[in-house]
Amino acid sequence: MGMRRASRRAVGLVVSAVVVAAAVGMGPGYDPVAPDSDLVELMSLPEKAADAYLADHPDLVIKVLDLRPDVVAEWWDGYPREKQAQMIDSAPQVVGNLQGVDYTSRDTANRQYLAERIGAASRLVAENPGDTDAGLELAALTAIRGALRGHPTPSRYLISLTDDEPPLASIAVGDLDAAEQATFVVPGMGTYTSDMQLWTNAAENVYKAQGRAGAPGHRSVIAWIGYQTPPPGIEATLGGFAARGAPRFASDVKALTATRQGTGLDTIDVIAHSYGSTMVADALFGDDLGVSVFVMLGSAGVEKRIGTSANLKVDRVYAGEAVQDEEAGLGRIERVDPRSPIFGATVIDVDGNSLAGLLGVTEHAPILHSAYNDDPTSAAWTKYPDPAERIRLYSEHMTDFGYLDNGTQSLWNTAQATTQPSESRVEPSDGGVRVQCDFTTGPELGAILLESSPATSIRTDPCPPSRT
Repeated sequence: MGMRRASRRAVGLVVSAVVVAAAVGMGPGYDPVAPDSDLVELMSLPEKAADAYLADHPDLVIKVLDLRPDVVAEWWDGYPREKQAQMIDSAPQVVGNLQGVDYTSRDTANRQYLAERIGAASRLVAENPGDTDAGLELAALTAIRGALRGHPTPSRYLISLTDDEPPLASIAVGDLDAAEQATFVVPGMGTYTSDMQLWTNAAENVYKAQGRAGAPGHRSVIAWIGYQTPPPGIEATLGGFAARGAPRFASDVKALTATRQGTGLDTIDVIAHSYGSTMVADALFGDDLGVSVFVMLGSAGVEKRIGTSANLKVDRVYAGEAVQDEEAGLGRIERVDPRSPIFGATVIDVDGNSLAGLLGVTEHAPILHSAYNDDPTSAAWTKYPDPAERIRLYSEHMTDFGYLDNGTQSLWNTAQATTQPSESRVEPSDGGVRVQCDFTTGPELGAILLESSPATSIRTDPCPPSRT
């Protein structure tokens, strides 16, 4: 789509500054992105001519977005706030997605770019009311804006907003620039940026549950919809969406590490639902991303080539799946169930604990409940004209729960699993031994659920202690 909504020359100013800095700052032994003649020519052109030039040379923007984030971080931090603000105002769509820029600045840039895009999309829909693609883009942009509205506690930050149609985006719940612990929450099939309000609620549920589990006060949970998820159906059984998403995810994790290097970020964890666990496993298998904990919920399976959980290069790997989840297994026609002894993830229970007052997951959905969804007077329910049908559907909704809904054993165990000391490594199980943990017996130590299984025995080891 290109740089369609702002002066291309303004974008070029940022591109040029970063590329020149990279050429100087990379040092010997690295092949830098050179400040070539294209950039020199771009800077000499008047604005209209520069617009046309950048339209014919989109690779200039790609060059800067492909730079190492540690180089960008050093370059960005070297400018005074006034100069940073000027670049944000000139080219928000570049700064907002520039790996290595601090996340507060990216939030400022992306909010500005979001407003510009909503304005443009609204005009396009008004002019072409039958344009389905334009309507989908506006719906996604509006949902992203809705997830940021008001003054939520903890604060929310729009840390990425891509130029895709519809866009991809990520919202951090909690200050990512100050976090000691960061957790990515990654969706699976059928979750799009038009669902960003509900997905950000899921991230907030995790954030608050981690707090109850003893996580550090300075933490952030990222509602990451940074890849194109497959629609429900046959495509969720294939590996294409995961293969395309894995490099994007790896890039964002590496960028976080580089941006926060030496500033107190202790751990990075990942929670992935459904097909998201397939994609994240691909990313972790491909590179050592420095992730401490990986939790898979209702997993669509792990590719056979990965082998065991040890090959993910993660300190601890957990997996949970509800008995009433009838969809997760459909994605594992050619993939491995991460709960299987051959893979070796520690199994966390998600089917409820009545003694602890925790609810069981009743279906494959990651999250079902929100203030809007639970309001019987909202459009979610008033769209049903028949009162009897409306009451029936609402009653069913109020007794159904997804993996990251408040009050579920799944959410609590996931929060506990991602609030563990990184030095406490859980080795993959082998020899037909299945490790199953339930953290709900107390804040400090989980108990093993001694469930019978025809295929495995249960190892009676305690779950790792929570971080204090």
